[in-house]
Amino acid sequence: MPRTPTYHTRPMSEGWSKPRDLAKLAEMRAHFEFEIPVADLPGIPEEFSVAEGPVHLRLQFGREQGLAVAQVLLEAVLRPVCQRCLTEMRLPIAADSQLALVDSEAQAAAVPEEFECFLAPQGHATLAALGAEELLLALPIVPRQGSGELCAASGAAAAAAPDGAPAEAPAPAGETQRPFADLRALLERAKN
Repeated sequence: MPRTPTYHTRPMSEGWSKPRDLAKLAEMRAHFEFEIPVADLPGIPEEFSVAEGPVHLRLQFGREQGLAVAQVLLEAVLRPVCQRCLTEMRLPIAADSQLALVDSEAQAAAVPEEFECFLAPQGHATLAALGAEELLLALPIVPRQGSGELCAASGAAAAAAPDGAPAEAPAPAGETQRPFADLRALLERAKN
């Protein structure tokens, strides 16, 4: 066979990043299951862009009450920074929603309350956009470890003691500290 020059093209896009006709998917009752790297989801804030693995996304399209709908199930384990102790934490996310797929705000106003709305201009959107919307709704406003979890802030006082010196003992639970209690007396002395 004669040698022919090869040509280079960009790789084919993943199935989740291609815009699709959502009404057609609803008519076909299409079902998709993907594992998407969190970096491939559009609009995810940088502080939530690190994950233990890919985001598992399951989509089931259909029709209900005359509307194109999608059942969106999402699971992920993110690694944001805890805003209490400023160390990386483990944040499991699990979400399950039924979305009404609408192409205008006027159509969204007529959707029954049991559905959340997903606005898809001209009826087209990527499957990754559906997953990203669900993930964004499940994210906490401020990531921090729960009260039952060990937060590094509780051990920070012990670690802050210089050269092995004992850390200052915390105040007893019943005693209230008032740092400005003697301020009035100090101001009175300053006047005299």
